Amino acid sequence: METKRLMRSFLKIAMTAFLVLLAGNAFAIDNKTRVVSPYWQVDTGSYSFIAVSHSSLSGMNSQIGIKVTAIDTSTDGEYGTAAEFTINAGATQRLFIVPTSHSTLNPTSITDSDVSFIRGTSTYTYGSILIEPKASHPNKKFIQIPLGAGGIETGSGMGDGFRDATMLGYWGSVVVEAQTTGFAMEFIGDMNDSSSAATAGKTCDTVKLSGAAATARVCPSVGLNLQ
Repeated sequence: METKRLMRSFLKIAMTAFLVLLAGNAFAIDNKTRVVSPYWQVDTGSYSFIAVSHSSLSGMNSQIGIKVTAIDTSTDGEYGTAAEFTINAGATQRLFIVPTSHSTLNPTSITDSDVSFIRGTSTYTYGSILIEPKASHPNKKFIQIPLGAGGIETGSGMGDGFRDATMLGYWGSVVVEAQTTGFAMEFIGDMNDSSSAATAGKTCDTVKLSGAAATARVCPSVGLNLQ
């Protein structure tokens, strides 16, 4: 329990430092179209796992391509080679960030088309994740304007829909194999991004939680934070 509390405290510190330093990083991003995660790690006894899902919501293109880069904090460069793949509507793509020496999690052992890898050194390495859209105009719903439309974008039936990486759902974890445990990764900017909810008529309040002796301050919020 104490280890879990310490890990959560570390992740809060890592996330704050990540957001502060990002503006000066070579990978500084446009947060309208990109998704980030503040922490991943690998070594001889751990790896990181990410799953990306296409929810097939209205307005999304049926195929969305993304590029996932694992940024190595020690070098400010890439760990291994960035993974690029396209996710079809209703599908989920799995990504493993592992050392090249891993005996079971490698492209030879796992050949499924919905599995990708970022592979690098087995030395303890950690950093942040940058996820970018492959489309040059991810916020454009229509890729062409039919003749006679008067400059107004309308559907053409030619692959319409947003190719926006932020409309996908992400979840992941750092897995510590030696202890058969791990902890969840946080993703900032995706459709499940945790944030405060400015809901009309809803404000923070002090309440007594079920089964607890003390009171707690509770605020409305949206998003998903897997723990």
